[in-house]
Formats: sequence, C-alpha cells, structure tokens
Amino acid sequence: MRAMLLANELIKSGHKVTIISSSFFHQRKSFRSKSSKEIKLNRDLRIVLINSSGYKKHISLSRILDHIILSLNLKRFLKKNPDFLPDRVFLGYPPIETSFVIIKWAKKHNIPVMLDVKDNWPENFIDPFPKNAKKFVRFLLFPYFKIAKYIFNNADYISSITKSFVNWIDLISNNKYGIKNKNYLIAPLVREKIFISKKIESQYMKFWKQKNINISCGKYFLFVGSLSNAFDFKLIYEISNLLISTHSEYFFLICGTGDKYEKLKSLFENSKNVFLFGEIDKYNASFLVRNAIATLAPYQNNPNFKNSIPNKVIESLEHGVPFITCTEGELKNLIQKHKNGIYLNRKKLDISKILKLINDEEYLERLRENAFKSYQNSFDFKKTYQEIIFKLTQI
Repeated sequence: MRAMLLANELIKSGHKVTIISSSFFHQRKSFRSKSSKEIKLNRDLRIVLINSSGYKKHISLSRILDHIILSLNLKRFLKKNPDFLPDRVFLGYPPIETSFVIIKWAKKHNIPVMLDVKDNWPENFIDPFPKNAKKFVRFLLFPYFKIAKYIFNNADYISSITKSFVNWIDLISNNKYGIKNKNYLIAPLVREKIFISKKIESQYMKFWKQKNINISCGKYFLFVGSLSNAFDFKLIYEISNLLISTHSEYFFLICGTGDKYEKLKSLFENSKNVFLFGEIDKYNASFLVRNAIATLAPYQNNPNFKNSIPNKVIESLEHGVPFITCTEGELKNLIQKHKNGIYLNRKKLDISKILKLINDEEYLERLRENAFKSYQNSFDFKKTYQEIIFKLTQI
C-alpha cells in the first residue's frame, strides 16, 4: 500500500519511479507472478517483481527461506542491471534480508536511503514461542539482530509509523550516538480516501441484503482483515456471547481470508449473532466501515502491535467510527488521549462501555466526533505523504 501511494504522489510531483517488490503476495499467500517480471505501466512508473519460494504462515522457517531466496534474486537483479542507479531509495523494512542487500548496494553507489520501518522484525518472530524457548530462539536469530543493527545505523534517514517504533529502533541500533540523533520522521500508514458513488453504495446494500444482512440498520460491529494469528478472535467470540442475551438485534461481521478461516468457521458455527464471510474488496470494506456502530481491532498484545497504529484503525477514524481494542501501547494511548474508541482489559473483560455505546446516543456521538477529529489532526493523507516526499528529496 505504502509503495503504490508514495509512487503515485511522487509521479504527481514530477518524478519517475521504479517499484521493486516480491512476486509473492504476502497478504493472500499467493504469487503475483511465477517468475521474476518487469512491468512498465507508463513512462513514469515501472514495477519489477523478484521471484521467491513463497510460504503459508506468517511466522515460519519457510518464510525465512522465502526471504533469503528473495534477497539472493534481488542481488542478481542489481548485478545484472548496473545502469539502474536511482537518485533516492525508499526502502521498506522488513524483509530484513532484502533491506540488507539494498543498504549495501546503495552505500557502494552513494545513493541516499530512507528506511521505512513498519514491523519490529526479527523481534516479532520470537513472540509466538513459549516463554522458556524465547531465549534459545533469540540466540538462533542473533545474526538477524546484528543485520538489523547494521541496517538501522547505515540508513541515511528513517521513517516509522509511531514514536514507539523509533524507540525500538534506537534500542536495536545501540550505537554510541543512538537513532534519536539520526534524522527520523513519524509517518503513519494512512491511505488515500476511498470515494463511493450513491449507485455503487446501493449495489453494496443489495449485495448484503441478498445475504440476509441488514447494513442500513447500523447495528453491527465489524472486522475486516486477514484471518491470522495476529488477531485475538476469541475476544469477538466472548463479546458476542455476552451481548446476545441483552441485545440480540446487534451482530458481528467478520470479513477476510487467512490461515484461521476454518478454525473460525468452527468457533462461530453455533453463534447466532456472528457472520463470517470471505474476502471483500476495499470499496465494500469502506462501505461497511462507514455504516458500522464500531470496528473491531483485536490485535494481539505483542510488542509489534503495541508499537503500531494499524491502517484498519485509521480507516475507522477516517469515517468517524470508533474502534474497539484490547491492545495496549499506542492503540490504548490513542483512545485515552482522543476518546475515540473503547479499550477492553483482556484479563478482566467488561463490556459496560460497549453497552453504553449501544444505549447512550450522546456517548456514541461524542466518540464519533472524536474519531473524525483525531483522523483530521493526526492521519491526514496529503500532509503525511508530502512530508515523506519532502524528506526523501532532501537527503
């Protein structure tokens, strides 16, 4: 998302752009192309897809293998194209392996690099392991931490989505000056606004009506995203069970695909107020968000998500729709600061605020107003990308 949005804004500003990406599509776990491929869309934009092996799980040895193969193929591409010498590089991190290849190549050719950090890799590879195994896994991944330190210390400029991520980079970089003395930019994962015509809106309304789902009532809680271990879906299960006895007219929509689809199908099989659907397009998702009473952001409480403000939350705020989360860190702080959502303590689940959301119209309206205000103040698309472009062209 970030790459294409930035490319479009750069082209509008008069620049030519080459996007280098993997032929494997991480979100869908499928291949964009079975081999390396170059696509020239127009005179200002070309896309280079680099081949890799692919993988099925977010955290797995096959993903590490995929990234190693991807980095080797990237290195071959750069070697075969000695005339490819851009003025600037905007480098997405992770993957750590490809970031290492690009940083070394850029330093050799004196090309300035802005490193865009969106995940705390390799830290989040350790999180799923049992507590007694974490130290051993960290030991095995020691070379990756050394590579991460090299990448952070050799980037010319760093952008990241929150201050918490910058603090984590500072911890990993661990040099005598520290990342805080390096130039950095806080640039959240905002996307361009999606506009839907009245005609398309009525088509989506009809689409859901055919599935016996009444969207116009506004009495539903929404989750749209990957059905993976990144989310605590048991939270949705527990909330739905607590709510059905007093407010059976309210329901939960879950839309997406992923590793956990079959497990979730089984989990919600007997739930009368939870409806599980497959993948929907971004326009349908936007339509659902704007009509929901609230969106659900049940990200796991690990360091990666504690440090992050995901784009799904920002999309909810864009439409003036409050979000519900159990994630500590940045999301909890966002709610406490702006009063734009509901934070639930996972260890002691209390849905009284959700009940207030349903029963108190003034409370709901305040949350909606605060949600939209916080979007305007902190997550404006034009402002964010203009700042990225300005910093990128100055390094």
